[in-house]
Amino acid sequence: MARTIRMPSEYDLPRGPLRDFVEELFGLYREARRPTLREISRAISEGDFTATASTETVRRMLRGDTVPAHWATVAVVVRVLCEMAETDPEAERGSNGYTEDHRSPLRLVEDAWHRALDDPDGRYPLRAENPWAAETASDSTFSDEPPF
Repeated sequence: MARTIRMPSEYDLPRGPLRDFVEELFGLYREARRPTLREISRAISEGDFTATASTETVRRMLRGDTVPAHWATVAVVVRVLCEMAETDPEAERGSNGYTEDHRSPLRLVEDAWHRALDDPDGRYPLRAENPWAAETASDSTFSDEPPF
């Protein structure tokens, strides 16, 4: 039985441009109903594409272990995932209730791909569970002393 690929946790893949890239790609993978890596690779090799992506390349992309340097490699994976999800990779999407972003799946992944290549080690600030928890005692101006 094929192992299920899961979206990496924020601990394994911190918030940043690389995670954004993986989230866009993983969203398409989910829409395609989580095909096996072999199914994805076979669809790529059997399709009429100018680029290829091995099973290992697809796995590493979905895990956030690699960002291919060539757009053609990413594009072929996006196109195959969209085909499996019965989605047009170039069709603009409508509002989903959460965002007004109408970019096509191909454009969304391409924009995230550019950001991930430009700043692969970039990190976004951590989200604090409690907004007051972001400060530490050493940099806090709060005092336990009464104001008089």
